[in-house]
Amino acid sequence: FTGGGGEGRLCVLGAEQTEAMAAALKDEGNTFFKNGEYLAAIDAYTKSLDLEPEQHLCFSNRSAAYLKLGCSSNQADAGVADFLERALADANKCVEINPAWAKGYSRQAAALQELKQWDEAAAACQNGLRTGKDAALEKMLVEVLSRRFQSQLNGVWHGTVDENLGGYDQEMEFLDETQVRVAVLGRSIIGKYWVDGAADPQHLNIQVPMQEAPPGMPPPPPVPYIAKIDSAGLHICCPFMTMDRPTKFDGPGYCLMHCGPSSGDNDAPGMTDLPHDEKLLACARDLIQALPEGKIEEVSQHDTEESTREKLMAQVRFESSMFTVQKKFGEEILKEVLGATRPGSTPSSLAGSKELKDLEQKLNSCGLLEAGDEVGPASPPRPPPTALTPEQPPPNPASSADAPTQKKAQQKERGFEPQLQEPQLLEPTSNSSGTKMVAAVAVGMAIVAAAFVVLRRQRR
Repeated sequence: FTGGGGEGRLCVLGAEQTEAMAAALKDEGNTFFKNGEYLAAIDAYTKSLDLEPEQHLCFSNRSAAYLKLGCSSNQADAGVADFLERALADANKCVEINPAWAKGYSRQAAALQELKQWDEAAAACQNGLRTGKDAALEKMLVEVLSRRFQSQLNGVWHGTVDENLGGYDQEMEFLDETQVRVAVLGRSIIGKYWVDGAADPQHLNIQVPMQEAPPGMPPPPPVPYIAKIDSAGLHICCPFMTMDRPTKFDGPGYCLMHCGPSSGDNDAPGMTDLPHDEKLLACARDLIQALPEGKIEEVSQHDTEESTREKLMAQVRFESSMFTVQKKFGEEILKEVLGATRPGSTPSSLAGSKELKDLEQKLNSCGLLEAGDEVGPASPPRPPPTALTPEQPPPNPASSADAPTQKKAQQKERGFEPQLQEPQLLEPTSNSSGTKMVAAVAVGMAIVAAAFVVLRRQRR
């Protein structure tokens, strides 16, 4: 003002009082915000802005309060959208008033990503970083890019792994921002996943529990993928014979996943038209081809790294081949053919056939049907083993008198057991330590490396 009259002094006092009242209302809003009273905080910030409309801090704080309400699960959908739009409007005003303040861009990005406007949220972070380096804004950019990638992953994907890994079909369903369901070879398991959407290529990490793990054994390490999504589908690549994350989408660890669940159709739909006897003979021939030439060996804690990899990979290929036969002919046909390898239960179409003789020889050669084993009448099927829950006491150790029976049971639980009506190989809860490890992880060749790391830890 000009002059020294009383009117000028009153104007100065009025401006000072207004500023003080605006600051007090902003502080009151901050107190409400800290106590979780977001509507009251918004009211206080609004009154402060009515007095001092150029407060970028007040717009920032009111944006944060609106965002809290927008992210609250007890709000109706329409209310959530309204709160988020208001949070964005306040963030925009904050940046307009003070474009050099990085926090304003962070407020913009926070509101935009809750509105699922991922590209705009990333642009807000990048605009803010042009004003100067800011660690919080860099962290926000990684969060935005990761959440954008998670939203693209959401849903079911299916694909076929490389023949070097067994050539089996796998299915991944990303349930939310943390959980993934992995299904392979008739097994399904829920695990955790997390991503780094800012990496180039993007990082995808999947970790699944190892069912029935011995007490004290650490969880298997996460499988480090690289991943990208384009018009062709979801490209993923996992390590091969190592646990180092790949850098390129090639090699045996690469798999193209297509959107949607796998069809689940049989490999040969025409099988339904074949007479039953011909199905049995065809199944026996396919089993002969599917069975390995050599003995299937269990992984031992004393195995070398190379031996561990080879044994696990052999079991993956074996389970994949057997699962393919089961899908083609059905479980009942497969049981009937396997049951024909024991006396007294051979169908007439297989009795004395070349197929049955060759099948028995193949089972003997790979150690799944011991030559000279005494076989008697078919025993009733065993119920599939289940993991113990905290309410279930562990079974008592077998006495020395039960040692032969226990040994026989352990041999059966090593994997495929043709003398049984229900081959353990085909059970989703097979107790075979190596195949269990493989099936539990069920995410490409990296399952071998992950299992190997667990065994190496256990040996130390």
